[in-house]
Amino acid sequence: MSARRSSVVLVTLAAVLLAAAAVVRFVVAPGATKLPEDADQTVHYAGKASMLDSAALRSGDTADALKSGIPVTVDRRVRVTSTHGDTAVLQDVMTVRVGGQTLPSSKTYAVDRESREGTSPPASTAVEPSRGALSSAFPPDAARDDSYTYYDSTTRSIVPVRYTGTAEREGRSVNVYEIRIAAPVKDPEVLEPLPAALPKQLLTALVPTLGADAKARLTPDALSALPDPVPLAYTGRSTLVAQVDRQTGIAIDQSVDREIVATTTVAGEPTALLPVSALTFAVTPDSVRDLGDTAASAGLLLTLVTDVAPLVLVAVAVVLLLIRFGPRRNRRPGASAPTDPAAAASA
Repeated sequence: MSARRSSVVLVTLAAVLLAAAAVVRFVVAPGATKLPEDADQTVHYAGKASMLDSAALRSGDTADALKSGIPVTVDRRVRVTSTHGDTAVLQDVMTVRVGGQTLPSSKTYAVDRESREGTSPPASTAVEPSRGALSSAFPPDAARDDSYTYYDSTTRSIVPVRYTGTAEREGRSVNVYEIRIAAPVKDPEVLEPLPAALPKQLLTALVPTLGADAKARLTPDALSALPDPVPLAYTGRSTLVAQVDRQTGIAIDQSVDREIVATTTVAGEPTALLPVSALTFAVTPDSVRDLGDTAASAGLLLTLVTDVAPLVLVAVAVVLLLIRFGPRRNRRPGASAPTDPAAAASA
């Protein structure tokens, strides 16, 4: 192969490698951070619950109406059921097991595969109204600020997400976010089993067990002015803390405090009466380890695609260009040095 031809080959290969590096870094790498079409993750939680015993309440046993310290387990499965370009349809199924009861809940979201925020759903697909808010996942390389919002399906409200700092979990750097919710319950699945009203006699019997604010408002005169039965409304109060892997967006650990509180209106003022359910749970240690391993594997893949592969391609291209254009020795191997005529004459 002639020197000229080999030079052309080297330059061409270098150009191809540089182009490939650009494609990997600016086309393939961004695609690697999108929510995969086959994403399917199950997380297990455990904790304690307090539940209102409806049978005890109806019988007038107000002292034993609220059962507390009940073990609770929660299984949550989030999976992509279909994708439509940059939109993914997510099914978020949560199964709560408490006090011999199994309480399933299934929600459907349309999310942007890059930002993980709610977006417009495909035609004829019914989803939760989470547009512009996170619901089931954080994006990779999530912002370390208060710029996100969160959609709560129980209250169907969108609330701010507060960034509280960084930490380390399972050997991974995590961002810590806190979400607080306090709004009327609007989910029909949650409202359906709850009583719409309470007999006044039963509410009167409950007054000694209520909080200080409710007892102060429910004076004999205020009670007598209430209708019978007393209409009830419900407020959902929740605090969620998520430790989110900085690189991949995987929530390695989470804790949830969630309660549903019965309220009524007394003298024109909303008044909280008592919680009908209160759940406190967190990701189990086994699930935390599994999520940490998943984040480590996904993080390694992202590093290879976004950093290592483009750098290797660029490095090889540079070597080829140095071979072509770098300093070269002109003497061929085995050639003797030229003779200096002046030196030969003096000899």
